Amino acid sequence: MIKLKEKQGDVTDIFLFIIVAIFLAISFIVVIFVNNQIKDVIQNTALNESDASAVIVERFTSINEQTVQRGYVLFLSILIIGMLVSAFLVRMHPAFLFLYIITLGFAIFVSVYLSNMFYAFIQVEEMALIASQQPMITYFMKNLVKIVLAVGGLSMIIVFSKIFSPPGGSDV
Repeated sequence: MIKLKEKQGDVTDIFLFIIVAIFLAISFIVVIFVNNQIKDVIQNTALNESDASAVIVERFTSINEQTVQRGYVLFLSILIIGMLVSAFLVRMHPAFLFLYIITLGFAIFVSVYLSNMFYAFIQVEEMALIASQQPMITYFMKNLVKIVLAVGGLSMIIVFSKIFSPPGGSDV
C-alpha cells in the first residue's frame, strides 16, 4: 500500500482537470439528449397507459434539469479540491517555478480551444436547446479559462509558498 506522503500532485493535474471538464460537459449534454428521446417515447407510445409512466417521466425531467448539473459541479469541485490538497503534499524546488508557469500558460491556451470546441458542439440545433437548459454546465465551460487560471495560480501559490517553511513545520 502506498503511503499518502508518497502520493504527490503534479503540474499536469490541471490538464487532467481540463480534459475531465470538457469530457463530462459533452457527455452530459449527450446523455440528456438521449434521456429526452427516451422520455418522449414513454410519453407518446402505448407505454404511457400505465400508472408508472407519469412517475418515470417526472424522474427523467428531474434528472435532466437538476441532477446532471449538480453532479457536474460537484464532481469538478471535488477535483479542484483534490488538486489543491495534492498541492499541499508536494515539495518542489524553486527552479521549477518557470516550468510551472510555462505549463500553466499552455494549459490556459489549450482550455481556450477546448472551450470553443464545446461551444461549437452546442451550436448544433438539437444540442443548443439542451445546453440552454443547463446553465451550470454552460457557465462553467464559458468560464473555463478563468477557472483554469484561478485553480492553477492558486495551486502554484500553494506549492511554492512552502519553499521558505521548514520541512517539519514550525517549532512554535
